[in-house]
Amino acid sequence: MALFVWFARPIAAADVIGPVHPVIEPDLIVWLQERVAAQLADGGLERLEAERREATRRYAERPPGARLPRTSEPATRWFDPSITVPYDLRDQEGRLIHAAGTIINPLEWRALSRQLLFFDADDPDQVAWAEALMAGEEWRGKPILVSGAPLELMRRWKQHLSFDQKGLLAEKLGIRQVPALVRQEGDRLRIDEVVVP
Repeated sequence: MALFVWFARPIAAADVIGPVHPVIEPDLIVWLQERVAAQLADGGLERLEAERREATRRYAERPPGARLPRTSEPATRWFDPSITVPYDLRDQEGRLIHAAGTIINPLEWRALSRQLLFFDADDPDQVAWAEALMAGEEWRGKPILVSGAPLELMRRWKQHLSFDQKGLLAEKLGIRQVPALVRQEGDRLRIDEVVVP
């Protein structure tokens, strides 16, 4: 027990045995200031900023998409967006909003106002087909690219386009090939994968 007490007591300067050396590491703040000054002097920060700007521009021009095959055989699928509430949902005053096990379908609360058109902007045939479809009088939809250069196509078409980054929405809806049209029918979404002529 005495040994334990000896290790537990605070160490005083008089207890140090051996030579004591001064700290020789540079001051971190001074070192950072010197590095920034050196970067400013040789144009390193401007180069770094230009590289970041260029990387951001390249990302915006061609964001990461999904490589979905072109529709070879037409297919129709259905997607039910319903969820089952895993636990009681209550408001801030403790009143029950939805009990655990309740099935909620967002389409019962808010309808899909437009159909969605998923297509690959790297495929000229899909782009031409999408452009012709959207030029029709009855078209009320939202074009969504799964791959390609969205800003280039926006400039050409002079309209806003959406981009499904990394194909997350297509994956969620179960879209396996493009082009694909998604529209609401009742309380489900109908997904038609269309063959481009």
